[in-house]
Amino acid sequence: MIRKTHIAAAVVLGAAIGTAGVAAAQDQTRLGAFRYWSAFTADAPDGKVCWAATAPISTDFSGDSRGDVFLMVSMWPSKDIENEVSIISGYPFDTTRTAQAKIGSATYSFFTDDDGAWLETRREEDAMVRSMKAGAKASVTGFSESGSRSNDSFSLLGFTAAYEAAQKACR
Repeated sequence: MIRKTHIAAAVVLGAAIGTAGVAAAQDQTRLGAFRYWSAFTADAPDGKVCWAATAPISTDFSGDSRGDVFLMVSMWPSKDIENEVSIISGYPFDTTRTAQAKIGSATYSFFTDDDGAWLETRREEDAMVRSMKAGAKASVTGFSESGSRSNDSFSLLGFTAAYEAAQKACR
């Protein structure tokens, strides 16, 4: 089941870096900060969206320049989406390659499009959310269109609290 929600990516970018123009059509609310994670909600044209998001604690990128980077989990009740895990890379991905996330001994493969990456199935999304709740760190590796490699580390401290706040807001 392939899904991707660019609106959530734009909203989280606007909220995280404070650029009002990025998400001009949505009124977003920051529900709180929970260690390394934050929770948000917004009213989108196709219904309410809630999400938990974080920026990396460390990055390694072999390319020249890069925009903002995020790992997030979105919920869209009107679309029956509960755990849409996505990555914003800060560069255009090489769409012929997958991005990889590793949490403990579990590895997850993401399909890529432009600067975003998503898991293929609901089962993978649910499994990764469980890993995120139990883990301490997520490592994400991806490749840009020019062949540059990125390796980003995200702390999972605060994920469960941010995720639960986002879930509660979207009930």
